[in-house]
Amino acid sequence: MKPSLFVIALLCLVAAPAGAQQVYSWTDANGTKHFSDTPPPPNTPTAKKLVVRNGVTSEEAEAPADAAPKEGPTMAAAAGYSPEDITRNCAAARKNLDAYNAAKPGEDADPETQIQYQENINKAMSQIKLFCG
Repeated sequence: MKPSLFVIALLCLVAAPAGAQQVYSWTDANGTKHFSDTPPPPNTPTAKKLVVRNGVTSEEAEAPADAAPKEGPTMAAAAGYSPEDITRNCAAARKNLDAYNAAKPGEDADPETQIQYQENINKAMSQIKLFCG
C-alpha cells in the first residue's frame, strides 16, 4: 500500500461520523410499527422522536437550542447500565486507552497494524466519552 493511500485510509477512519442520527417511530392505523429517518405523517398520535448515538437509542424530548447536550454517563444510564457498571466500564476504558498508548506501533510497522492501533484508540476514546463523560 502506498503511503498516500495509507494516509487517506487513516483519515477516513478518523472522520467516521460520530454524530447522532434522528429516527422516528410510530404505529399506523393497521397496528404496524414503523421506523424511519423521515418524520411520520402529520397528526400521528403514537409518533416518537428517537436519537441514536454510538449505537444507543434513547427517546429525547425536543430540547431548546441552548440546552446542554446529554452527558455520556446519562446516555449509558438511559441504555440500562447501572451506576456500578458505568464506573467499572469507565475505569476499564481508561485502562485500555493507557495500554493501547503504551503499545503504540512504530512508524515502520505495517499499515494493518497501524490501522488496528488507531481503531483500538478510537474505540477506547468513544467508550471513555460514553462512560466517563
